[in-house]
Amino acid sequence: MIARFQYAYYARRDPDATLAVVDAHAGLTRDALTAAITALPAGVTHCVGIDVVADNTAEVHLVELRAEGRRLDYLQLVNVATTGAGLMITNIQKRGT
Repeated sequence: MIARFQYAYYARRDPDATLAVVDAHAGLTRDALTAAITALPAGVTHCVGIDVVADNTAEVHLVELRAEGRRLDYLQLVNVATTGAGLMITNIQKRGT
């Protein structure tokens, strides 16, 4: 689920595909995702490390590599749950270093 979210965001650059794996109560909006995806520079690539720490929780290390060589690291805690729509991301939050 987490990998699908990141693929839709970075590779497809598709806010609808990104939101398709996020529960409606997670607080993400199409407008916010569209703005964030649009702001990604051309040529950006990404790599995602996912470490499951509980049945419904994973620590995520996301690396953005920009075309000019800049690297950005994002550390996240992501929760998932089975909802009426299936397995969905229910929360994404920043975590410490």
